[in-house]
Amino acid sequence: MLEELRLQQEYGDFLVARYAGLVGDSASAATYYGRAFANSPADPDLLELASFAAMAAGDIKGAIGIARGADKDVAAEAPSAQIAIVIDEIRAGRTKQALARLTDPGVGVYNTDLRGALGAWLTAQLNSKEALDIVDWISPIGNMRGDREIVRALVLMAGKRDADALAAFESAKQLNVSAPDLVFALAAELAASRGETKRAHELLSGLRGPAPAASAMLDGLSAGKTFARPSLSTQKGAALIVHLVSSGGRTRLHPETNLMRQAAALYLDPDLAAARLVQADALEAQDRADEAIAALRQVKVDSPWRVDAQMQAAETLARMERAADAAPMLAEAVKSPRRDILGRAADFYRVNGSAAEAVTLYSRIIAMDAAAGAKDWRVIYARAMALNAAGDWPGAEADLLAALAIEPGHPELQNSLGYNWVDRGEKVEEGMALIRQAVAARPDLGHIVDSYGWAFYRMGAFEQAIPYLERAAELMPTEPETIDHLGDAYWRAGRQKEARYAWAEALRLAPDGVREAALRDKLDRGLPAAAPRSLAARP
Repeated sequence: MLEELRLQQEYGDFLVARYAGLVGDSASAATYYGRAFANSPADPDLLELASFAAMAAGDIKGAIGIARGADKDVAAEAPSAQIAIVIDEIRAGRTKQALARLTDPGVGVYNTDLRGALGAWLTAQLNSKEALDIVDWISPIGNMRGDREIVRALVLMAGKRDADALAAFESAKQLNVSAPDLVFALAAELAASRGETKRAHELLSGLRGPAPAASAMLDGLSAGKTFARPSLSTQKGAALIVHLVSSGGRTRLHPETNLMRQAAALYLDPDLAAARLVQADALEAQDRADEAIAALRQVKVDSPWRVDAQMQAAETLARMERAADAAPMLAEAVKSPRRDILGRAADFYRVNGSAAEAVTLYSRIIAMDAAAGAKDWRVIYARAMALNAAGDWPGAEADLLAALAIEPGHPELQNSLGYNWVDRGEKVEEGMALIRQAVAARPDLGHIVDSYGWAFYRMGAFEQAIPYLERAAELMPTEPETIDHLGDAYWRAGRQKEARYAWAEALRLAPDGVREAALRDKLDRGLPAAAPRSLAARP
């Protein structure tokens, strides 16, 4: 009887843990898998699940405790438990023991990337020539051949072969690299320490994505700062390796594995801010937004990644419909001179209804571009949208015309300018011509097709409007504004039943408060008897 109860308890814990894992509750999964393993300590599968869930929950110490407390033979068959112990041994300075465990088959096929890259780094602390042989053995996952060259460069740095290390960094720059900002900022620092400032600039040029560490390096180079040779401890180098090989490819696509890996990197180097940002991405992907924000708040004030963390936290809050809570983070972020951060902040303000603040930041970016002899139609277009939202149509119109002068024939610009002209009854024929060109170029974009249909509606051509609005509704079936437009056109064309169906569907799609009230009124009373005055005769 007692054995039966024990088995029922174990199975119950397993089911709860399994469900928690499926819904992204790694902390609960770790707790219940841990309980299930405690009841069946000879089961390596339960140990694997418990270790993995604990690391994914960010509880590295808990995973290490479970792994070290297990029977050695059982732990040898649980890859995540083995990785937890490897990380613990690296942190404790037991390089040889960590290396020996890492090369054991128990680490598992799924951890092949870590086995190769981390094994090369640990071997380099003992014998750099053997480490280079391991690098040659590494098979890059996907198209991440650049990551292997970065590992080679780090191994060469460990062997004090800096000239060869720089050559490897330069080779990697021609390939895909998972964490370009971190590794090329390190490479530039190495070059600068040798007095090769031109080479340092070249290593930092053209990096894809946010580059806070590179920006900080460039500022230091511009100020004539003297750089010492960067020195990576075994522990910090291991953290960088774990972060590097886990920030792209298949790992980035699996939030739980990504969390496990980034937590391991942060256990080795709590100041590795780039890992915090990746960790926060993975947490939000699991609907753990509050934990994501908590992770981002751990990025230190003096870190180059601080403003990125503040912006990412603000954007996460907005997705949680808590944009108002982001004010302090935005206030800090907009002090940054970085163009990409100012752009993200401006977009945040525009999307979240603070048009005046958005205009100020877009204007700041446009002035920065002008000082550099550059023009970016995308920023000018974004400012036009913010100006229009702020009630300054003349300013918005001027920006749209300026953006079209830079990027003539762009469908988004044609649609925006043309729609506003028609909707306002200004230059109606020119506006329709612009929208027509936009639709011809992008008949697959629902909002452009919607604009064309709505322009016909505003001109009183309801029958002509309907096919385009129906097509827009097909392209954007979850957009309440488009379905609302279609309902209006149906009503004016005398198709009241279809109109009410469309309005009811638009209401079901949870529109904003103003549109919701208008939809309820339409469902109750329909549209006013008098149709809108036709714009067709206007110039």
